[in-house]
Amino acid sequence: MKGKFKNISTAIIIYTLLVVMGVVLLPYASRSKENCLKVIRLYCDVVFWILKKLFNIKILVKGRLPDNSASIICSKHQSFLDVLILLKALPEPKFIMKSELTWVPVLATYAKKIGCVKVKRNDNARSWYALKQVINEEAENQSGQLVIYPEGTRTNPGQEIKYKKGVLVLFSSLKRPLYLVSTNAGVAWSKNGIFKENTTATINFIEKINYSKKEGLKLDYIKENIERDSLNLYNEEVA
Repeated sequence: MKGKFKNISTAIIIYTLLVVMGVVLLPYASRSKENCLKVIRLYCDVVFWILKKLFNIKILVKGRLPDNSASIICSKHQSFLDVLILLKALPEPKFIMKSELTWVPVLATYAKKIGCVKVKRNDNARSWYALKQVINEEAENQSGQLVIYPEGTRTNPGQEIKYKKGVLVLFSSLKRPLYLVSTNAGVAWSKNGIFKENTTATINFIEKINYSKKEGLKLDYIKENIERDSLNLYNEEVA
């Protein structure tokens, strides 16, 4: 019972801080994308500090991170925690996010400011239309990391589901580097809101794939590499 109360109270603190910091610092964040990212990273730092103090959860980022030239980040998604880690680690992140989140006032305001794009998960026609809009808008950009979750939802550690083809459409259309990213963040903070003490939430930049007309990238290759490394991170942590 004590553990359940600790989990619930921590989640309440973290999400309340999202609203409070978001509202109080909005005038500053609204001035520029740079200011907005500073506020977001400050929030990430506060959350990481809370998790360290209350649960001894550590954050680890591995691999070769992208610079601020335009790129695509294809990442495993297990919890809100891996989103925060990418927001902190990437120079200029922007996410392809589910449309339901646009109804969350503070979150939606900041997401729009940094260039996030919404897609409707259960409507293929609208999702493809949104991707086309992303491609048209991103074609002129020379900086920023466009983050896409190929599963389209959060999964439990060790769980595999079908990957969507959107990442291949972006890669072949934008012709920019693609980074494959794995994680075990769901071990430390599950999608059900359970925090686990004395764990390390890891994000690993596995591989950078440069666009080439000669070599066609397969969805199976993306999935196999991300899933294999995510499972390795999970097994290392639970061991």
